[in-house]
Parts: sequence; structure tokens; C-alpha cells
Amino acid sequence: MKQERTVKNIGVIGCAAILPRVLIEPLKSIEHLRIHGISSRTKSKAESYAEQYGIPVVYDSYDALIASPDIDFIYILLCNDLHAEWIIRSIEAGKHVLVEKPLCLNGKEAVRIKAAYERAQGQVHVLEGLMVQHHPWQQAVKELIDSRQYGSLQSISSVISFIPKESFQTNYRSFPERGGGSFYDLGCYWMQFLQAVVGLDHESYEGHSAFDGPNGADWTFEAEIKLAGGVQASLTTSFELAYKAAHTLHFEHAIVQMDDFFRANLGSLKVSFKVTDLRTNETSKVSFDAQSYYVNQLHFFSDVIDGIKPNVSLDATIDRIVLQESIYQSAKQLV
Repeated sequence: MKQERTVKNIGVIGCAAILPRVLIEPLKSIEHLRIHGISSRTKSKAESYAEQYGIPVVYDSYDALIASPDIDFIYILLCNDLHAEWIIRSIEAGKHVLVEKPLCLNGKEAVRIKAAYERAQGQVHVLEGLMVQHHPWQQAVKELIDSRQYGSLQSISSVISFIPKESFQTNYRSFPERGGGSFYDLGCYWMQFLQAVVGLDHESYEGHSAFDGPNGADWTFEAEIKLAGGVQASLTTSFELAYKAAHTLHFEHAIVQMDDFFRANLGSLKVSFKVTDLRTNETSKVSFDAQSYYVNQLHFFSDVIDGIKPNVSLDATIDRIVLQESIYQSAKQLV
């Protein structure tokens, strides 16, 4: 028997271009969630979005939306450098918060968010919108590692790259102070993956970049972490290389390759990874039913609000952000 769910109203702060992908389209398959209102720095833009997507209410300001008793949770779609401020304001207004990645830009902002969260004494939930974590493929990879059926894990190498289509003159990716550059924009997916499958306890780390993108942004970044137990994890992020979103895990007796882990962010699509057993030279494929990262994410956060599932630990999220900041700063010190 289908369980009836209480309808939750979402308030959207910001009119980002990704709104249809992350919210409008996913909500078509979720009956108990709906966008009730939207607000933008420019009211005319919010009105245009509301008309285009059938959003009932346009609020005059972010504060008015946050204060509305009709809103159950806030979805923040602002520039990265504004996330911390509006997360904190939403928490203080007693609203749950789902915020597009990154949660914030640095450890100082993270401390302020955590303080506000603790003052709320468990009355609100905060989730960073790293959509890839809401899919069974990560748990399947973790089970391969933990089972040791292919021996111990030796190394993980990742490449995440694409060439932005947006204008370099205005896009946040061109401004380091706004969370721009390839490592801050893309490295969070690598950090979250490592945290999910092996943890982030580490012996050492280092980053490298020429910082030769617009305004000194890192257009290509190389990062390495020597994890506790000796596993080597490496990453290349780039806005100069063709599209790629791949993880390769080297075990004693196997190689595991995932060649397009972003795939399910475009809709309800299948993702898979292949396992090559080095003892037999046989390759097998592990596939998952078609599903959408963003549908999964919205279901997850709704379940968290309803007390059905525990949330992703805010402390774990902050630990990852602090380590990413440290790796970035290690590269800056070499320039």
C-alpha cells in the first residue's frame, strides 16, 4: 500500500540556470514535494521564473521567503560566496536547508554554520547538495573495498573535467573569491567519494596548480592524498580538458573503473562500473537501474525531515570542506 506523505512546500532562493535540472524536472515524479515560492535579487527575474515554471508565489526578498510560514524548507541556489550567510539566516528562521554545493567556501564559514546549527538544537536539518552521494553505486564500491574479495585497495585515481560554456567574464568559476577554479568547483565530488568509500583519515596531502586561469583561478589542479593505511588517492580537475568524470580503483587483484559517474545527473539514467579481475583477465559489469541523482536527493532530504532517515553528518561535511581548503592552500604556497 502506498504511504501517504505530508506535502512539503519548498522555497527557492536564487534563479540559477540549473533550477530545471535540480528541482523542476525531478519534482515531476515526487508527489509530496512542490515549489511554493521563489525569490531573486531581481524581482523581475523571479517573476519570469515563476511564470515559466508555474511557481505560485514570488517573494519580494530572500528574508520574506525565509520568514514565510508557508515554506517548509529552503533550497539555496545562490552564488557560492553567499551560501554561508543564507544558510545561517535560514537556520535562524527555523527552516530546513538544502543548499547547492559547496556548503560554504572555507573553515571559518563552516564554524559559523555549525554554531547556528547547534543553536537550533536539532530543530532543523542542513544538507549540502552533492547529489552523487544519494545513489547505490558508492555503497557498492565500498562493499568491494571492505570485502577484500580482490585483495587490498592500493590506489584511487580520478579525473573530473569539462570546458565551461559560460562567459569567463561573468561566471563565478572565473573568480577564486567566489569559489571559482576547477578544484573548488569539481574537487568536492572527489572528496565526498573518498569520504564515502574509504574515509578521509590521512597521512599527507598536496596540491599543485599554475593558477593561470582568469583572475588567477586554477584552470587545472592536481591533488594527492596519502590516506591512512597507505592508499594513494590522486585527482585531476580541469576546465581545459574535455569532459570526463571517472574513478579508477586499483586493488591487488582487480581494477575497478567508473567512466561517467555524472551520468545520472542528467535525468533518470543507468550508471555502471566495470571490474577486471587480474587473476583471470575477465571483466564484469556492475549496473544499476535507471535513476536520477536529484530525485534521489529530494527523496532523501524529505525522509530526513520526516525522521525516516538520518541526515548526512554536518561534521563530516565540514571535515571535508576543511581538508579541501588545506589542499588548495598547499598549492597556493608553491606559486
